[in-house]
Amino acid sequence: DESQVVAGYDNSDVRRWKIEDGQQQGQTMKAGGRVHSIAASQDGRWIVSGDNGSKAIVWNALTNEKVHHTECGNYVYAVDISSDCTKVVAASYTGITSNVQLSGISSGTELLSPLSHGVVVGVKFSPDGSCFATASCYSGVRVYSTHDGKILFDSGTRGSTNSSTPLAWSSDGQQLCIASQGKITSFNISDSWSSEWSIHAGSPVSIASNGRFIACSAGSSVSLWDCMSQKQIAGFITHSTMVKHIALSPSGVYLACGVGNSITVHDLRDVLPSKYFVRGVSELRHCAT
Repeated sequence: DESQVVAGYDNSDVRRWKIEDGQQQGQTMKAGGRVHSIAASQDGRWIVSGDNGSKAIVWNALTNEKVHHTECGNYVYAVDISSDCTKVVAASYTGITSNVQLSGISSGTELLSPLSHGVVVGVKFSPDGSCFATASCYSGVRVYSTHDGKILFDSGTRGSTNSSTPLAWSSDGQQLCIASQGKITSFNISDSWSSEWSIHAGSPVSIASNGRFIACSAGSSVSLWDCMSQKQIAGFITHSTMVKHIALSPSGVYLACGVGNSITVHDLRDVLPSKYFVRGVSELRHCAT
């Protein structure tokens, strides 16, 4: 039942919307400031928001009530929730670097000492939750173990980006894609081999993936790409103004685009073959933008 979309706003609002009729679900949640990042758990129980009030807040997605928050060093530019819905990772900007914090989603307990990576703009758990990636403006991409914080992969300065939501994993967790203006770079985590392909121009850049295809927004349009062949698989989805962020539902059926102060939801079954959609995810409820 991929029936809802979750959105964070500049005025600190966090809202749930029903895709079918566009009606708000429950009361408005209030973050600690402008919402820079948001994520929803795959079981539909949790929402996490990151804001410029230095807070990563966990919300009950069924009641819209605040569960707890983590105090971060400064603006929280990136958050994500693990696939088993037990962990939260949040990255906050603290001057010339960023602190990356891993905590339990229900308790807020710190699971690792804060990790440092230069000006992180994106974080993303691997599909199995055993590790998570960080993307930096100046210091490339790193992959950390969720068990002990060990660095499993470091791209150096390759893959540096200032894009919003710039990371996407392949379904097997072996490939990590990062978007920057004009291109997507794919890293093989096991041997550091990389490839890149050009995308349509525009800024800011945001990507999302279900492991089979990647949606990429740049400027006012969104393009769709096959994860394996790295070929564009549909025409452009265009909007009247700049797309700030995008998100995919877990199956890949719905694409949510943050356009101005509104959310536009596209049913991608109208433009993609059925092979690009993941079956058996009826329990997964939310996409977030």
